[in-house]
Parts: sequence; C-alpha cells; structure tokens
Amino acid sequence: MRYDDYPDTREKFSKTNTRKTSSKRRIKDLTEHKEKNTSLDRFADHTLQELFERGFIQDIIWQLQQGKEATVYVATSQQGLVAVKVYADIRARSFRNDSVYREGRFVADVRIEKAIQDRTNVGINAQLVLWVEQEFRELHALHHQGIAVPKPIAWNGNVIVMEFIGTEDGAAPRLSDLHLSKEEARSAFEQAKNILRGFARMGRVHGDFSTFNLLWHEGKVYAIDFPQMIRFRENPQAEILLRRDIKGMLKTFSKLGIAEDEDALYREVLRQVPR
Repeated sequence: MRYDDYPDTREKFSKTNTRKTSSKRRIKDLTEHKEKNTSLDRFADHTLQELFERGFIQDIIWQLQQGKEATVYVATSQQGLVAVKVYADIRARSFRNDSVYREGRFVADVRIEKAIQDRTNVGINAQLVLWVEQEFRELHALHHQGIAVPKPIAWNGNVIVMEFIGTEDGAAPRLSDLHLSKEEARSAFEQAKNILRGFARMGRVHGDFSTFNLLWHEGKVYAIDFPQMIRFRENPQAEILLRRDIKGMLKTFSKLGIAEDEDALYREVLRQVPR
C-alpha cells in the first residue's frame, strides 16, 4: 500500500500474521506453492502477492542481503529494479529489545502499548508493524526533504519496497566494504556529514549510523536502514545516540584514512537541531 493509504492501526495489528517467520527465507520459500497455484498466484508469501497484484513488484530475481532482522531482495517492477526488504518476525530476530528507540514514541491505543510492554502475541505483532511502518515513514520524510536515501515505493505488512541503489550488474556497495582513493574517501565523508546535518535539521537521529549503513553509488553516498530512527523532541536518549552515531561513523571512516575530531563534529551536528 502507498504511504497515504493506511488501514486503521488496530486492524493492522489484529490481522498481522502470528506465525514465526525467520529472516532466512530463500527466494524459493517466497515463490514456491505447496499446493497447485493459479496463473495469478505469483508468490507463496501473501504479503508479496498483494504487492504484486497492486503492481508494485513483478518477479524477485536475486537475494541482495541477508541479516538477522530482515532480508533484502531485488525485484523487477514496471519502473525497473526495486529493493524488497522483508522483515523477520520479532521473535526470530536478534534485535528484540528496541525499548531505547521506542522511548517517547506515541502509541494511540493504550491497550496496544500495554500489550507491547507485556510482550503478548498481540503486542509482538504490533511491535513488528510499528517497526516496519517507522522505516517507511522515515524514508518518505527524508526523501521528501532531499536527503540521499532510497525512494520509498510501497509498504505492506512486514515488507517495504523501495528504490534499488545500483545497476543491473549489481547493488551499490557499502562504504565499509570499499577501498576508496583519498579524494573519494574525503568526498564520501563530507557527504556523510551533510546527511547527518540533514537528519539533525529534521530533528532526527539515525541510531545506527556507520559505513555499514552507507552505500556508495556513482560517487554519491546514500544512507539506509531507518526503523530505529528517533526524534529529539520525543526521545530523551537522542543526544546519547547521536554521540554514538558520530563515534561509529568516525571509527569506520578512519579505516578509509579520514581522521576528524569527535567532539567538534558532535557540536556541529547538534547545532543543526531545531530548538
């Protein structure tokens, strides 16, 4: 579904599939039917099938990245290649305690909030929906402000469809995997700083900002992975997480030959936050 086409939040929670779903899902698991399928049934996974029927994806052609929280696939679409991020059930994920990121986030239904705190089945399902929805909303807001992130395309259940950063020959590499020239490394660092400033001007902290979550494509840096993104006005841990982001960013950029003062960069970024 599109960003402006959300069902009622409580209905989403009640309809979320409660089966434990691992992030380690092969393309075969998503497409192969145990029973005879019709010509219209492209995917065994019902969430992907709905996205197919709505015209957002056609065929999944390769698996791009597999993590403990989600697996990213590359799919064809009417607009070209897209990235399809399939989240694992929270019960199958390593990142189960997201309380530091959820702190200050508003949940309209007090029953749902209590269920999340009590870790009931309904609460766990709600937590997954909120986690995925958070990333889609943040992608939408960031892209709208002109920050270098993949363009969000659609969201349904535990799946986000977004712009694919790369070419038909392959995905854009992470900065953590590259050996850049001195000039390229400096350019990448300055772009990463500008992205951090952009987050701060919007009152946001990434929460996991390092070269592992920065892509390098045709001389441009793109930031990815936003479900844990928080806001200064909501979360009292924001400055602590910003400091951690900067520390992590500088540590990994140091491997590319870039050395900067942590305190100076922290103050520079913090000044961008609306007061």
